Parts: sequence; C-alpha cells; structure tokens
Amino acid sequence: MVGRGGGSIALCALCALLLVSAPAAAQDAAESPESPAADAPAEEGGSEDEEAPAAPPVEAEPEAPAEAIDDEDPEPEDAEVPNTEAVDTEVEDGASEDVEAEADEDEADTARTRPPYLLERVEIRGNDRTDEGVIRGYVPFTLGQPLDLEDPRVEALRWRLLGTGWFEDVWLRVERGSVRGRIVLVVQVTERNTFVIQSVALGLSEGLLNSDAVDSEAHPYFGISVAELNLFGTGVSLEATALLSILQQGGRLRLGQASFLGGDWGLTGSLFFNNGREFFGADDVVIALDECVRDPSDPMMDLPCEAARNAVLEYRRYGGTIGTGTDIADSWRFTLDWHFEALEMVDRPEAASHRRGTEIVPIDFHVHDGLSFVSALQLGVALDERDNPGLPTQGRYVFVDADLGTQLLGSSYDFVRVRAGWREWFRLPEAHHALRLGLFVGAAVGDAPFFYRFYVADMSDLIPSRVLEHNLDRRAPPNLLGTAIQEMRAQELSGRVDVEYSLWLYESHDEVRGVVLYGLVGAYTLLDREDLVLAIPGYEGFARAPIDLTFDVGVRIDTVVGVFSFGFSSLLGFIQIQP
Repeated sequence: MVGRGGGSIALCALCALLLVSAPAAAQDAAESPESPAADAPAEEGGSEDEEAPAAPPVEAEPEAPAEAIDDEDPEPEDAEVPNTEAVDTEVEDGASEDVEAEADEDEADTARTRPPYLLERVEIRGNDRTDEGVIRGYVPFTLGQPLDLEDPRVEALRWRLLGTGWFEDVWLRVERGSVRGRIVLVVQVTERNTFVIQSVALGLSEGLLNSDAVDSEAHPYFGISVAELNLFGTGVSLEATALLSILQQGGRLRLGQASFLGGDWGLTGSLFFNNGREFFGADDVVIALDECVRDPSDPMMDLPCEAARNAVLEYRRYGGTIGTGTDIADSWRFTLDWHFEALEMVDRPEAASHRRGTEIVPIDFHVHDGLSFVSALQLGVALDERDNPGLPTQGRYVFVDADLGTQLLGSSYDFVRVRAGWREWFRLPEAHHALRLGLFVGAAVGDAPFFYRFYVADMSDLIPSRVLEHNLDRRAPPNLLGTAIQEMRAQELSGRVDVEYSLWLYESHDEVRGVVLYGLVGAYTLLDREDLVLAIPGYEGFARAPIDLTFDVGVRIDTVVGVFSFGFSSLLGFIQIQP
C-alpha cells in the first residue's frame, strides 16, 4: 500500500509537471522562427492578438499588411499609415515582465527582418473637383518598388497636399493588393472651396498730394486680394490683387502651377502696375525750391528751402516675374524667380533735408532720376508643416529668401536683400487653446530701391500695413518705449519677435469653420547699418536702441471663402487722423 501510494504520488507529480510545461513548449514552438506553419492562417477561435510566425526565408512570400491578414475583412477602411504593421500582444496571466520584454524584442527583430511591401497601385478617393492626375503628381513613390511605411515621405505627402489649400483634410492608409506582399496606397481627401479672399484692407490713411501741401488729408483706401487656388480642378492658381485710393492705385495678376506638365517643377508668372507716392521725413522736412519762405524761429532758416510736412516722391512701377519651384527633402520647397520692372520717377524735390535726432541730414530717396530698371533673381526655400493653412493649431512654417539685383541682369541697381522667418504653433494641453511663436529678420545691402527696404508699417501692427508695396500712411507708429524708433521709416535692417495666444470659440464644418479670439504682443527694431556703429544724436541710455513694442487683439473667422481678422489694429485704420 505504501509503495503503490508513493508511486501514485510520483505519477501525479509527473502529470502536473507535463501540464505545466506543455503551454510553455507550445508558446516556444509558436515563437520559433523555424516553424513550418508560418504562412498558415489563424484557425477560427484562435487569438487575434498572436502574431503568425515567419516562414523560412527561401520559401516565404512577403507577408501581407496587418490589416489584410484576416480574410473575412479584405478591405479594412480604418488602417492609417504608419500603424499598418502594429500588432498587439497580450501576456498571459502570471507571466513575468522579463518574458514580456523578451517577446517585444523578438517581435521587433521580426519586423526588422520582414520583407518589404511592394506598392501595387495608388488610389485617389474623395476628389470630386480636383483632377486625379494632379493629385498623383504629388505622390513621390514608384509603382512596383518597396514602400517603407516609416518613410518620412509618407507624412510629407500629407503635409504637401494640405499645403495646396485644396483640401479640408487628407488621410493616408494602405490596403492589401491582389497578391500577398503587394499593397495599395489610398489617398483619401476631403475637398474644400478653393475660391478664397486672401486679404482685405480698408480704412483711412493720412497722406500728402505733393511736397508743397501744408495740410495732410485723411483719404479712404480699399485693397483686396482674391484667388482661385485650383482653377477648373487643374491645379492652376489664379490670383488678383488691387488697391484703390485717391493718392495711390495698383494691381497685380498672378498665375501659377505647382507641377508643370506633370513634372517635379512648377511654373509661375505675374504682371503688376503701381502708381504711388512715398513719404520721406517726419513733419520737419525742408525742401529746395526756387522761392523760399524764411521763418526766423526755424533753426533751419539758413537753408535755401521751404518747410514741408514730408518730401513726397511720385512714381510709377510696372513689370512682372516669371519663375519655377520644386519640392526638396521633406516638406521643403525651393523657388527661383526672375523679377523685372521699369521704375519711373514722376516728381520729387530737387533736394530735401530733415532732422534726425539733433542733426539735420539730407534725405536719400533711394531711387534714380528719370526711368530706371530693376532686374533681380529671387531665391527662396520654405518649410510648411501647418495642420491648417487658415487657422493653424500646430505645426511649423519657416522661410528664407534672397533678392539679388545686378547690372549683369540689366538692373540699374546693385543690391542684395535677405529675409528669414520662423513661426511655430503649439496646441496647449487644454482643448481649444494654441500658442504661436514668431521670429523675423531682414537685411538690405547695397543700392536697394526704397520699396526693397524694410518699413515700420510692416513691423508694427499699430499703423496700416503696406499693400502691393504701397506705403499708405505717412504717420509714424506710437513710440511706446520712447526710443529712437521714432526716427525710422524705411531702413536697411529689421527684426521682430512676437507671441500670440488663440482661443477657439467655435468649430464646425459648415460655411463658418471656426471663430478664434487672439491676442498678440511683440517687439521690433528698424535701423541702418551705420546706426550699429554710431547712435543717433540726442538719445541717451536705453533710448538709443531703436526698439519698440507692438500688440493686437481681436477675432479671426475662418469661412469657406477665407479668413477674416477684426482686431484693434483694424479699428485704428478708421480713427479720425489729426491734420
């Protein structure tokens, strides 16, 4: 009895040992890369989270994407790139963390050695207006070649299509092809209205008819820029811009295509005409005339001139540009343009001087007399990773461009102008909040015409901005810090840094897509190269630095026809101006 009882106990122990070791052996066999059943489909009732083992390299065909493994679901619609290879694994109850980590390493090794998927075809879906061939022109992948789902060009393709302004949203996903190891890249788009109002400018500007005018006048102005970004679904953009006021008028027509004749390079062209005035000095100008009116109280009475509010330059400009561009690297675009124009100086004082600090200096109009020509090459690179071109919530926009004018191209002016800008949007942890940081720097060196210089109207939000390179207002912006910035109008060097906070008040997919409350604050500087060495006389301490603040607060409304801003800076344009 004792012997049989001991044998029963040993037999029970042996059975228990076999029962415990059997699942582990089965799991080891399933994970072994030498398993001959690697290509066998999972049996019904089996765990969907267990990955099928790989077949021997000699006999195995490339494995199908994870979405296409289950034959009962041949065309899954929600498998987005780059998660097509993601397979969830579950660790059995009671398994140790070491076993789980080892399984993850084995899975990673299997993914690295897995044969690549071959691109069988590209399908475009959701395009009702845009020609399919136009969208295909943005796809950088070749049929029949391996498609690496981690290739950064996959995500770059989405950003490029969003950057066209043709689509509300873009999704990329893969589906299995006609045979194992082949996949289909699906580009799903949601189109948006492509006729947009790019900008509207209106208000009152203070100006002078000519240098002889004693009193300035407030004149209304209206500027608008409209564009069809996808003309007849061909990918061609057509843009028209106009400015109307009593003192200044202008217009520009631009035509462009991002992919010309289906190639990698685009083609753009534009024509423009400007009839404008430029204002030099600030309420203390003296101009040379045949007859002088002398004022004994005027410290400049010894000059053979007459006092004026501004020295006014009347001019006409007409010309255009022709250029090309292509995508480089990931989300970067390179552009090359040739700008040509004729510049006709209609009228200006023979000579003029103004007070700069405590000194009286002559005014340089930065233009040649009579008829002159500007011929310049324009090179630029830009990175656009914004999630929405209208009201971004995250992403980045960076640009660097340079203008080179030289007599070798037939230009009357030899100069170089360089500009660089960076903007970064951050979605804050709280919903419907975003933050934007911005930086801009610029430099113009050489004999640059006045309209190639950097204007305080472009740096400050507190006076009307330029439209079609027309300086609409003769006023200086508020000098909030009391510095030498009040001496600056159009200078060689510029810089600005700002931060903007946005709060989404409303979001929808209707005609009004979103309403955003924003607030902006920044600092800017303008100066000439000589100001870096010698400060403007009459300023001491911090006031020597030509730096000032700018700010704005208001509402932006994103609609199907464009983004409209209504801010404090807009209201300033309607405030009655003191003569």
